[in-house]
Formats: sequence, structure tokens, C-alpha cells
Amino acid sequence: MNALTLNVLGDLEVVRDGRVLTLPPSKKTRALLAYLAVNGRPLCREHLCDLLWEIPDDPRGSLRWSLSKLRRLVDEPGRPRIIADRLGASLDTDDLDVDLLALHGVQGEGLEQDDIARLERIAARYRGPFLQGLELPNFHDFHSWCLAERERALRAQIALLSTLVSRLAEAPERALIHAHALVRLAPFDEDARARLVRLLMSLNRPREAEQHYRLGLRLLGEAGLPSSGALLRARRAPAVHPATGPPLPRQANEALPQAAAPSPATPPDAAPPVSLEGAPLEGEPLEVLRWAALLGACPNVTVLARLSGLEAQRIGAALEVAERRGLLQATEHGLCFADGDLPRRLYEAISPARRQLMHRHVAEQRLGDAHLDLDSAAELAHHARRGGDPELAAEALVAAGRVCLRFFANDEALRLARQGVEMAERLTGARRVCLLLELRDVMLHAAPLADWQDTARELVTLAEQALEHGALAHARLGYQLASQVRWSHGQWRDAHEEALQAERVTHSADDRDQIIAMAETAKCLAMLERDLDRAAGMLDDARALADRQRLSHPAIPMALALMRFHDNRLDEAEGHFKEARTLCKASGDRLGEFQANEGLLMLELERGRFPEALKRGITLAEIGEKLREGSEAPFACAALALCRYALEDQALEDQASPLETALATLRDADAKHRLCCLLIHAAQLDLKRGRALDAIARAGEALTHARLLERATEQLLAHGVLAEAHRATGDIDAQRDHAQAAAEIARRPVARWARLRVADSKPEGAA
Repeated sequence: MNALTLNVLGDLEVVRDGRVLTLPPSKKTRALLAYLAVNGRPLCREHLCDLLWEIPDDPRGSLRWSLSKLRRLVDEPGRPRIIADRLGASLDTDDLDVDLLALHGVQGEGLEQDDIARLERIAARYRGPFLQGLELPNFHDFHSWCLAERERALRAQIALLSTLVSRLAEAPERALIHAHALVRLAPFDEDARARLVRLLMSLNRPREAEQHYRLGLRLLGEAGLPSSGALLRARRAPAVHPATGPPLPRQANEALPQAAAPSPATPPDAAPPVSLEGAPLEGEPLEVLRWAALLGACPNVTVLARLSGLEAQRIGAALEVAERRGLLQATEHGLCFADGDLPRRLYEAISPARRQLMHRHVAEQRLGDAHLDLDSAAELAHHARRGGDPELAAEALVAAGRVCLRFFANDEALRLARQGVEMAERLTGARRVCLLLELRDVMLHAAPLADWQDTARELVTLAEQALEHGALAHARLGYQLASQVRWSHGQWRDAHEEALQAERVTHSADDRDQIIAMAETAKCLAMLERDLDRAAGMLDDARALADRQRLSHPAIPMALALMRFHDNRLDEAEGHFKEARTLCKASGDRLGEFQANEGLLMLELERGRFPEALKRGITLAEIGEKLREGSEAPFACAALALCRYALEDQALEDQASPLETALATLRDADAKHRLCCLLIHAAQLDLKRGRALDAIARAGEALTHARLLERATEQLLAHGVLAEAHRATGDIDAQRDHAQAAAEIARRPVARWARLRVADSKPEGAA
């Protein structure tokens, strides 16, 4: 097998040197990989954009971002596999082992001529339908292509299995595996099931043969298909195949009557009841050891007392008895079980119903802990999943996921949240909706979205359901999360409306929920630079109510910082950003902590204090590297490169190269607003260094993004830089056009510091 393997039959899977790689979270990026691999030829960018993206998504930018993710996945040093230029893109599959291509490669003459062992290996790679779970039904062309390829792959696998059953006629044990697989893929194919029945009869397994005979007739009847008689003829086949000799003994599980089959509550490998040497262990010592086995290998008296409800003194006495019996021994970790297998035996001797109650009790106790670390969060999740209470399990997984986020364990937070969603989906009514929203909150902080538009729609739907149930705080959370998702992807109008809706739904909620709703909405409006008077009013109300209730929330100082920054009150903004950073850090909101540090960095850039900005950038990069895979880390790296560009010796001509590389990575992350801000600062530095053409290129790109995002402040700044840069090149007409555009935008609501900066940069006599 090649060093890199791509499996598209079943769930998409990329394997390098036997290790399954983590795929990009975006479904469209994964679909693009499969599409390039199966087509095996260069495809034009326009076709790929039309296939997988809609116009509002900035298809070309999304395609660039997806290709950059795929390069990290499949390219290797000295071996690029993603081949892309200005016109098209392709995947070089020369040394790539693709299961679908291998399946199609043996069709026709290969089925009869290839080595049987090779055919069996190819058949075993069929794990399910082509691109299972990646149909993308909202994208008609891709969806149609996917269904057609799925049908083609199914036919090829059926042909392969049918050939193997025929060619292995003299080895019925080997043929049986493929016959079973064949009827699973073609349940209404009478000939295929007849061959299975014949094989079972030849192996002296008439009971199974009879079951498949009856099942086959029933399926044909339900489908309204006439029988050809093949099943009946197969049923009458001889009971022993000539090549097999005497009948084979039944399998172990066949010898059991149906009523004697092991029950799910008693696993086949379960140990017998605990047997201890000497006098039997009874009463409290046995009960304490059972709790100890449930909790871990080294029982702690304090933990046992708190989680089991038993008295500490009696637990100590019971542990002393167990130690005298040699069941426990002193180690560097404390008192631990002497026999590593004893905890398992003790645990399995507890009845399943009692086990559930014990796990549930521990989960409830852990859920009430004010301060959890990663180990206790893992313990909470473990016991909650085994407690038999889906609601408690979902609540515990929310709490455990939030703890993981606090300690930057993002992958674990995502895994726990996904398990929580499975639990929450078993519930009904308001609790289901509320828990799903809390779990989505964890997932949004843990990883980038596979499909942000679907997620935004789902969040709004859940918010509306929460509103119907009267769960106002969760309705606010749903609209707020939807607003954040849309804001981060440039859908600022929808983000604006959902931010306002988040505040509206809490008008009749309690004080705390109203404070959070008003503060979060004010923060969102400040970030959007829309309805700033309304944002200021909400913020005043939130602060007054918070003061009366003696409550604090990081959204209040964050919104204040953004508003003061907008008004060019930079020193006040700095103080509020620092307060927001402290509150976010204390509450474990790492994304909020990053955003507060980002605000402090942008303040220093605006002041032109690049040494201080560099220090802020180093802190930002440290946090960004630990966060989810989003635009945070690329932005921090690009900001650092900008600061170094500003501080390096101007005589060195290649200092812009690291900055350009960092900006390219930020482009791939598709963070248009962050990119736009850094491009404008870089263009201003280019102007100071006499690189007017570079300034025009950067400011022109920034202007494009600012227009797409409808950001008046950044449009004003970009026009100001372009006017000055064109003046430097002697292009008076272009200078006049950009100066007029800047003057017009300056009359609109824009940041005061931006208006002052553009005014200061005007040459004498300019309009």
C-alpha cells in the first residue's frame, strides 16, 4: 500500500503510514478533495466555485482557503500533490492509493484474471456508500455527481463480490464472507441470496440457510417481485459440499438455544463474582472497596467520603481492614489496590442497576464542584455517560467541555460536546433545546465550523424553539451565537439583526439575563459599527443594572472599549480592554481573552507604538496557537510580522517578505476584516518607505474587502492611503478620485480616529 491512502467508500478518510489523519472540519473542503481525486484531471476554478459555493460566500476566496487546507493534509516535503494555478486546480494521484480507483481498476477482464487475494483486499476496503455523509444536497451539481458515483461504485462492488463468490466455489468458507456482503448490498437480488443459501447448505448450516430463504421470499413479496425459483432450488441443495468432507461443527454461538443467548447486561467475558482468599469480605469494607473500584485504583478517603456519602472515619476503618487483608498496599500514589485486576472484578460484581445509580451519584457530586481541572472534567464525563440519565449526561458534558476550553484542550472539548449532543437528542421539550444550545456554544469555541451557514440557521431555529418554551436566556444565547457566526464570516447585516433580536427576547427575563443580553448586543453593534447610539443606550442600561445587582460580565468592558476606541478616546479604551481581558481570563473564556488582547494590539498600532504592539503580538500569538483552528493564530502571526516590518532596518529590501507570507496565510483563513485592517497598516508603512506601488496594491485589496463587508471606516482609510500613494506616483486623476471618495465617506458615521488620520494625511491644498 502507498504511504498516503485516500478512502472515499464510506466516510472520507486520509491515511498516512497507517495513521488516520484529522480532516478539515469544512464539509465543502472534504468534498473538494474527493472531487479532485475521483476526476483525476485539472479542473477550472470557475467550475469548482460553481460546484461548491454560493455567490455570497466569496467562492474564489473560499476555494483558496480550501486548497490551502488540503495542501497541509496531502502535500509532503518535496512532494506537492495539490497542483493549482490562476486558472485551475487538480490532485496528483500518481502515488496516492484511492479505494474507489482500485475498485474500478479491476472491473471487466480484471475480475476474472487478477489474483483472488488482491480482489479480496479491494473488496474489504468497501466500508459503505461513496462519500457517506457528504452528499451536500443544497448544491445540486455536486449532489447529482455524488449520487451517480455512489451508484457506479455500488455496481462495481456488487460485480466484484459476485465474481469472488464464483471463483471461490471450491473454498466455501472464504466465499461465504463475500456472499454475506453481497446480499447486504443487493437484498432484493434473488440469485445472490440463493448463492448464499447454497453455500450455507454446503457448510451444513441448514438453520441459517432456512432463515435466509424465508427472508429472501419475504423481501421479494414486500417489493412485489416474482420469484424465479432460485431460492427454492438452493434450499434443496445437498447439505455437504463435496470438497469439504464431513460436516463442520456448529459455531459456539449456534449451539446455544435462542433463549440462552447472553444478555446485554451480562457481557460474554464478564468475570464471576468476586472471590477473595480467606474469610469473605462483607459489610462496610466490601462497600468501600466497591466505591473505590468505581472511582479509581488508588482510593482517597476525602474523595471517597465526598462522592460516596459514607463517613470518612468509617471509610478509613474499612480501608485499614482491606490493607490488613493484603487487598491494598501503600505506594507513592497513596493506598492502592495490590492486585491490578481486583478493581475490575469488584466493579463487575456490582449489579448493573446499582452501577448506574453509583455513577449518577458521582456525576451529580462532580457537577456541583465549583472548580474543575482536566482530570476531574474527564472523571465527570466518564461517570455521567454511565449514569443512565441522558439529561444529567448532557449537562455534565457541557460542564466538562467548558473546562477543556479553559485549559485549551479544544479537541477534547469538541469530542465531549459531540457526545453531549447525542445525549441531548434523546430528550424532548425545553431541556433538549437548551442543552443543544449550550453544547453548540462549546463546539463553536472548540473548532471552526464545517458549514457556517447551516450552523447559523440551526442556531436561529433552536433560539426560536427556546423562545416558544419560554427559555429566554437560551433564546438570547442562540441568537447571539448566530450573530457571532455571521459576523465572523462577513454576513454583517444578518449579524446586526440577530444581535438586536438577542436583546429583544430578554425584555421580560431576569436581571442577570437582561444585563448579559444588553451588553452582548452593545458589543456586537460596536464591532459592526452600526446603531452606535442605540448601543450606547443599551450599554448604559446594562451598566446601571449590573451596578445595582453587583454583577459583572466581560461583555460590558469589551463593549465600552470598542465604543471608546471608536470615539478616539484611546486611553479609556485601553483600560476597558484590560478589564475585559481579566474577566475573560478568570471565567475561562479564552476566545474573549484573545479578542481583548487583539483590541490592545490594535490600539498600539493606531498609536504607532510598534515596540509595544510587538509585545502585545507575542502574547496574542501564544494564545492564538492554543485556540481552535480559525483565523486567530494566522492573524496574530500576521500582526507580529507587521510589527517587525515596521521595526526592521528600512535599508533591507526583503523585510516585507515574511509579512507577505503571513498575510497570505491570513487570506487562506478567510478573515476579511482582520486582513483588511492589517493591509491598511502595511500600506501606510509602504508609503513611509517610498514603496507607493506596494501601498496601492495593499490598500486596493483592503478597499475591496471593506466594500464587501460594508465597513465605512476601513473604506475611508483605504481611500486615504490610495489618494496619498497615487499622489506619490504622479497619478493626479486617481489621487483626486480617491480623495473625493474619502471626503464623501467621512460625512458618514465612521470612527473618529480614522477621520482624523485621513485629515492629517492630506497634503496642503487637497480637497
